[in-house]
Amino acid sequence: MDLSIEKKNQRKLAAKKRLLIHQSFNNRFVDFNKLLQKNKWFKEGKIIASFLSIKTEISTKSLNQLIWRSKKTLCLPVIKHDSDLLSFHRYIKTDKLIVGRFGVMEPDNNSECLPDVMFVPCLAFDLFGYRLGYGGGYYDKTLAYFNSLKNTFTVVGLAYDNQKVDEVIHDDLDQKLNYILTEKQLYKIL
Repeated sequence: MDLSIEKKNQRKLAAKKRLLIHQSFNNRFVDFNKLLQKNKWFKEGKIIASFLSIKTEISTKSLNQLIWRSKKTLCLPVIKHDSDLLSFHRYIKTDKLIVGRFGVMEPDNNSECLPDVMFVPCLAFDLFGYRLGYGGGYYDKTLAYFNSLKNTFTVVGLAYDNQKVDEVIHDDLDQKLNYILTEKQLYKIL
């Protein structure tokens, strides 16, 4: 079977599963502080890329508040109009957000940042460090580009613990994560 068809099928199943997980989770508060405070990469990271969760994604609200409380620069992804790459723009609570491509809210400023730590959304993840995204390739292309710059950064998938699968279907373009953060634990990959 064609790898792209396999990925598409895995994406459909993962989206259905995440919907059920999200409904049963019922927007409970997740204290990411307990899971992150011991990690050198989080303590030392000054610029942290996160995202504003949409639909059935695990909520990033407490994570983003933790980043601000820790006196770090929070930046959010912006889909560049002229490429398949993401840029990350500083975001403070008083900044205006606008609707970007795919209906995702983005900061309305030109304060571009290069993150030390990047939290990325997942439809599914495995313990080999692969994540299943939405199929656009934006994060994978951006991570590959950052790696080509020899930028040192930590990549953390953010998901519900029950989104874990035995194996995410992947190819050479898929970039590996360093960690996966769930409501239950932090999985170290690399």
